[in-house]
Amino acid sequence: MKTHAISSERRSFFRRNLAEVVVPTILDPKKSLDAIDIPKDIEFVKKTCRKDNVVCRVLARLCGLQTDPRCDVSFDGSAEEQASVFISRKLEGDPGVTAPDAASGETASSTGSAPSQNVETHQRTKLGSIFLSIIAVLITSIGCFTLVRTPYDILMNERLKMVRGLPAFDWWYTPPDEVLLRVYIFNITNSEEFLNGSHTKLHFQEIGPLVFREKLRHSNVVFNDNGTMTYVAHRTAHFLPEMTNINLSAEVIQPNLAVLGMSSYLWDASFFTKMGFNVLMNRLDSKPIVKLTVNQTLWNLTDPLLQVARVMAPNLVPDDNMGFLHQIYHNFKDEVTVFMGPENSRRFFTMEHFNGSPRLNHWRNETCDSIYGATEGVAYHQFITKNDTLRYFRKTMCRVTPLNYKCDVEKLGMTAYRFELPPNIFNRPADGGEECFNQPHLPYLPSGVSDVSPCYFDFPLASSFPHFLNADPSVRDSVKGMEPNADKHGSFVIVEPTTGVPMESRARSQSNLVVRQITGFPRIERFSNMIIPMFWAEYNQVGLPWYISGLMYFTVMILPKIQAPGSFAMALLGLILLVVVVRREIAHRKKRTLSSYSSLDLLPSTSSQES
Repeated sequence: MKTHAISSERRSFFRRNLAEVVVPTILDPKKSLDAIDIPKDIEFVKKTCRKDNVVCRVLARLCGLQTDPRCDVSFDGSAEEQASVFISRKLEGDPGVTAPDAASGETASSTGSAPSQNVETHQRTKLGSIFLSIIAVLITSIGCFTLVRTPYDILMNERLKMVRGLPAFDWWYTPPDEVLLRVYIFNITNSEEFLNGSHTKLHFQEIGPLVFREKLRHSNVVFNDNGTMTYVAHRTAHFLPEMTNINLSAEVIQPNLAVLGMSSYLWDASFFTKMGFNVLMNRLDSKPIVKLTVNQTLWNLTDPLLQVARVMAPNLVPDDNMGFLHQIYHNFKDEVTVFMGPENSRRFFTMEHFNGSPRLNHWRNETCDSIYGATEGVAYHQFITKNDTLRYFRKTMCRVTPLNYKCDVEKLGMTAYRFELPPNIFNRPADGGEECFNQPHLPYLPSGVSDVSPCYFDFPLASSFPHFLNADPSVRDSVKGMEPNADKHGSFVIVEPTTGVPMESRARSQSNLVVRQITGFPRIERFSNMIIPMFWAEYNQVGLPWYISGLMYFTVMILPKIQAPGSFAMALLGLILLVVVVRREIAHRKKRTLSSYSSLDLLPSTSSQES
């Protein structure tokens, strides 16, 4: 077998010009070959490609063939070697490689499948490279973007926007049932002795707790153009008998709110008014102390005197049911407008309006009456500091109350802040300042007891800490059975300072009947100047649902530590993928050039051998 040698000049010619001129000319027959500037070989190239187009097509298609029946040669080596042997023999004029006519069916059948396979392979490779390039660019962009604007910042800002469908909004809109209401009733144990004069003080026994679950639902949500959100908050209480060891049908001895409350309300009324009220009490035989069931005390406390008074003076007595919880929950539905959005980060979820007004419209002093900047305790602003004062509003307390930092606590693996209600919150001003929470026509109440009558149709009621904790000693000494304890009767909230999410809270307050100086009512004058405890309640947020606490832990404890390394890793991974794509594309194009255009770099050397 003869090995055909090709001169180095001719090999160099084909190496430079085959891919750039010859094959493109085949693909575009209109293109001229005059660009070839080697006079010695130009006529050969022209004659070869014009007289025998099949030869030139074979150069482009040979890579995909294992044998070529036109060449009388069996190819066992690489595509480059196959091309070298074929072209070498063709240039030396070997008759065994004279290609048949271009229109030959055999030629078409032997060369038709390989190009289509190469085209499909090229298309798949190209699509894969494009897809990988997109992924690489996306990963690199995310990595670089999160180096500038961290995932931590994004999460914190998104919470402030309260976007529908995200956890912050959904958790607020339909809060989990995590708030328990515990009610403790004060039962009078010496009613007969006090009424007959043998005892000078009322004795009380605490009964409870009666446990309810408070459900909070939000509706009619409107996002306003000024960066606020308006909604309706609706609260209801549902009895939990499985958590209560007292039957609702159990009997308790209570002060008759109709008799004592209305008498106190009429403390400065005219002689004729008092006389008419006395006649009505005697006619109905109303008693100052009554026996009731627990259910009546909480939900259905009424009296014939109250029913008659409502008929006679509906403006003064709008409701004849004075049940403790009935008065709180029978219409516990309010429209609230709060600040939201990143531009209000320090005012997040603080109130702008309550029932359409920035004030309660109960107190003369605008500062004392304002609800602006207070929160209902569902959420607080982010990045709370120990110097911050949280303002908490509960409608039943008829005022906004401050919460001050007390100490750090560990909760759910995070450091949280404990804020407490100041012990002097119900006290009168110590410096002789203006009495905020007092009606101008009424006598001042002792320190530790705060008037709430404007929120209850001017009925003589007052709030205090349970068991008169922190109240003036004279208040506590006027009755028996009070056992104040700061741990049991104080109020606090534990809040995660970064997110402003309350993790646990206990809001405790006591409702008291204020009996003022009574004259003209002989049957009840011995109750004059008394503050009678009726019940105290604890609102307890017992915890957070697992998905909220888990997200909060990730945001506060994990994300700040991993976001920078994670962003660098994503950017680096994306760059590596881009390099892989580029190198892969270069290698693929080189392979296509060698395979399709039969690069002659691997042509045999110029030496001739005979075998």
